Amino acid sequence: MCLQFGLGGYFRLLSACGRHQGPLLALLLGVGLLAGCTQEPAPPATVGRRLYVANCVACHQSRGEGIRGVQPPLAGTPVPVGEPEPLLAWVMFGIRPNSLPQGLYSGMMPQFGYLDDTQLAELLTYVRSSFGNHASAVTPEMVATARRVHLNH
Repeated sequence: MCLQFGLGGYFRLLSACGRHQGPLLALLLGVGLLAGCTQEPAPPATVGRRLYVANCVACHQSRGEGIRGVQPPLAGTPVPVGEPEPLLAWVMFGIRPNSLPQGLYSGMMPQFGYLDDTQLAELLTYVRSSFGNHASAVTPEMVATARRVHLNH
């Protein structure tokens, strides 16, 4: 529980508790201040980040650096931050984007079309906004459209 009464409240509690409890209260106050206690809890990991860790981190690594010669980086490369359609086709159906040169990476992109539209949108939005990337969000509607386009070809 966060100590939210400040130093004035600490001194009132100290005088109410007597001198024997004073050192304990000082210790508790110090721990609360050192822990950076705030009224708001730390935000949980995003859905996109959790999906990335579960599905992508083995190949693209925790910082999006990829594996040299095997899997491309997601940080600072054109595919994750370019138009979303080629990225969607690559992630869902394994269709290699034209902007990713042939022969540089020996690994294959697994197909993640089994994830639902919302999950894919969360995952790709995370990739497009992490690792130094600053691209727009992918929406579930964009994912659904990419599925329809692929199924109609």
